[in-house]
Amino acid sequence: MSEQLRVAYDMTFPNRNAGGSGVYATELLSELRRRDDVAVRVVALDGASGWSRTVPWLVGGAQRAAADAQVMHCPALVAPWRLRAPLVLTIHDVSTWRYPQGHRLEWQAYARWLLPARARSAAAVITGTQYTKKEIVDSLGVRPERIAVTPYGVPARYLSATPAARPVGDPPLVLFPSPPIQRKNLELVLQAMAQAPRDSALSRARLSITGARADGFPEQVKRVKVLGLENRVQWRGKVPADDMPGVFAAADLVVYPSFHEGFGFPALEAMATGTPVVASNAACLPEVLGDAALLVDPLSPGGLIAAAESALTDQKKRCELIERGRARAAQFTWERCANLTVDVYRQAIAQT
Repeated sequence: MSEQLRVAYDMTFPNRNAGGSGVYATELLSELRRRDDVAVRVVALDGASGWSRTVPWLVGGAQRAAADAQVMHCPALVAPWRLRAPLVLTIHDVSTWRYPQGHRLEWQAYARWLLPARARSAAAVITGTQYTKKEIVDSLGVRPERIAVTPYGVPARYLSATPAARPVGDPPLVLFPSPPIQRKNLELVLQAMAQAPRDSALSRARLSITGARADGFPEQVKRVKVLGLENRVQWRGKVPADDMPGVFAAADLVVYPSFHEGFGFPALEAMATGTPVVASNAACLPEVLGDAALLVDPLSPGGLIAAAESALTDQKKRCELIERGRARAAQFTWERCANLTVDVYRQAIAQT
């Protein structure tokens, strides 16, 4: 067996984020650890977050922790300085620039003032879609040949989820699997529910929102009330990751009309469980979802109403979406992502 690559894998920031970047870092790490050609050592700043502790890690702590590594992979946007090993940096999207409202001020400042130079100095930048690769080139000035697209994966637990049976005659259950920050576009869903024709499935549907509590989004709660939807909207809060396959499988439809995504994990995970998806035709979603979801204009309530009606009531279309969705999701594996990532590591080492 050839000598193992020695990889330092920085989990400092993924450990602080249970969302998409945390899922990516954790799932990829698990897959890398199954390989015999890579020796992955996790490095991380332990304990509470805060810039008073984080800055020393970035300017010196990470360098010392990764001293014997051949390559350093930072899988969540933030990259330390003064590394001896070549840096591989994963950038999932550029939403911090386009939709800063969903990010804390310190991350807006980091993205604006520090990230462009860190990205350009990296031996390689990894991202999940061709769409985001172009955005990184345009927004950060990274040369295209330095950016590798490694499509992400869907955990096996989603593919094996079983739909839950509900009493016949219950109103349809529609799932919005995101906190309703601006770019996720909950407003379109609420408009569509309020404007749906009286005899339509969407006019009776209940909406479940995961990833957020009502007390964290008072403007959206007010909007729900103004539209007369209080009795049809449920705020689930942050659902544990292990429970999400069941949450997806229990829904009749997942709506994901986001204005901007770097990959779009929730839509792909929903399809893996056999739940039809209506998503926007914006950003990377057409690239990731292909013809396995119904894609609509994120500014068109009428488009969402028509797509939801088709997915909920047209049994032929519904079966087609379920079949295509499962097949599409099965193409996205963490094994493939790990294979492509190790190729990036080798290329980064070869450049030194």
